[in-house]
Amino acid sequence: MFFGPDTYRFGRALQRELADMKALGRTVQRAADVGAGGGPGAATVALACPDAQVYALDINDKALRLCGVNMQLAGATNVDVRRSDLLNDIDGELDLIVSNPPYLLDPSERAYRHGGGELGAGLSLSLVGQAVTRLAPGGTLLLYTGVAMRHNSDPFLAAVTPLLDGLTWTYEEIDPDVFGEELDTPAYQDTDRIAAVWLKATRPRH
Repeated sequence: MFFGPDTYRFGRALQRELADMKALGRTVQRAADVGAGGGPGAATVALACPDAQVYALDINDKALRLCGVNMQLAGATNVDVRRSDLLNDIDGELDLIVSNPPYLLDPSERAYRHGGGELGAGLSLSLVGQAVTRLAPGGTLLLYTGVAMRHNSDPFLAAVTPLLDGLTWTYEEIDPDVFGEELDTPAYQDTDRIAAVWLKATRPRH
């Protein structure tokens, strides 16, 4: 477990969104960090929204143990660290869902790195598919992930767009070129680049 460049990009984008939500007077009562790992997303949300119940969710038991330690060190007392396959093991609607899931194709399929599906996008697409059914009215999904761009096109954007029907959403590249060394591996031989992207999707209140 380590906090690398992805963690910092995710954290900066998340802090920006939370500040905007606060400025707009939006409150968060229930939030989840899906694939929490060591818990930087959960801690960021918990400290920004001290009245919220925040869930730090992961399937990696070692990561969950470290996440619990990090929550204590951060003073994030409103975080419930628990094992969950995406959102499958918690109930109810959520006002905020955040995630920085694994998004690479890893030959060893290590849980902290392997995104599965086509070009590593499997977990991210599964999360979006779940989140759109679990967001409370006015609730928001904030997803940081990586996309293997091919032939000057964005296959993740094409795949995720139908899942966002009925939601208000924005999508942006926040770093055009990450994990460049992966392009030398067989899994990415037809890939132009791997970009870090940020998806924000909100369910209307009505």
